[in-house]
Amino acid sequence: MKKNYPVREDEFLSEESVDILCEAAIARPKKESIGKYVNLLNDTGFKHVFGREANKDIIIAFLNEIIPDRHILDIEHLRNEQIPLRINSKKSVYDLYCKTDDGSKIIVELQNDPQKHFVDRAIYYSTFPVQAQVERGDKEYTLCPIYVVSILNFTLPELEEEKRVLSTFRLKEINTGKVLSNKYTFVFIELGKFNKQLHQLDQNNILECFYYCLKHIGKLQERPLELQQEIMARLFEAAQVAAMQPQELEEYITTMVTERDIRNCISYAQEKGRAEGKAEGRTEGRAEGLAEGEVIGETKGIHKTARNMKAKGISVEMIMECTGLSVEEIERL
Repeated sequence: MKKNYPVREDEFLSEESVDILCEAAIARPKKESIGKYVNLLNDTGFKHVFGREANKDIIIAFLNEIIPDRHILDIEHLRNEQIPLRINSKKSVYDLYCKTDDGSKIIVELQNDPQKHFVDRAIYYSTFPVQAQVERGDKEYTLCPIYVVSILNFTLPELEEEKRVLSTFRLKEINTGKVLSNKYTFVFIELGKFNKQLHQLDQNNILECFYYCLKHIGKLQERPLELQQEIMARLFEAAQVAAMQPQELEEYITTMVTERDIRNCISYAQEKGRAEGKAEGRTEGRAEGLAEGEVIGETKGIHKTARNMKAKGISVEMIMECTGLSVEEIERL
């Protein structure tokens, strides 16, 4: 198999090779084979389909399938960058942020790779629209509903024993289950749990069709017979790569290539770290040392890769996406 980087099969990456990989993720030519439809698990592809004013009907249909007790008629896309009230606090940038016709605020986040404390991140994101609703001097605390929708291409550790793809959480009394308030709703879509093949789809279940397209539309060349519903026709129309503007297409290809190369970089760094950790464990002469050293070595490999990515100017959001580290962990490196 042809290699893209100078790595021998009989050895793990040297420190220099990790640097080369990170540099390649930025500097290599962005010529990439792409299909007819965008990959919806790519940030740029996702925003192209779900974040454009012309495609409001698609995001409305999707949200109506996943948000309980609401029937959304219209949405307004809002500024997705949120500035905290405290000077030293971190700003947040949502993938999508919108307001519905009844005043509800909806945050939509797409996350491809497992990330530590993702649930905490979702809770943190929810605080911004709450703060924005109450101005200084207000004596009333009437809040509009806030929804945080997280689309995850993996399984949350907190929900790994649950089989359902869609999980919805609200503030409830722990003994009776009585809902205290419907103003806070967290929706987690774990695509890692959705494994249906095309022929297994329930064509009357639009949500299943959305799940399938989120995972697979970028690999398709035509709209399958199983996805002939009206809203699916709109989704396939909006997802055509040919509909992208040149600058948007360049950004899409760049992010696709960069994410792939960085994941290669991280994979090699983890492998190298595990090998070094095992060597340390053997030196200690304990089975526990082998296991513990492997975990510690892998963590060191991820941290080194993240430091290199920072030094090369890769965004914090991209580092978080690819390494699973939190903002705080990245900032401490």
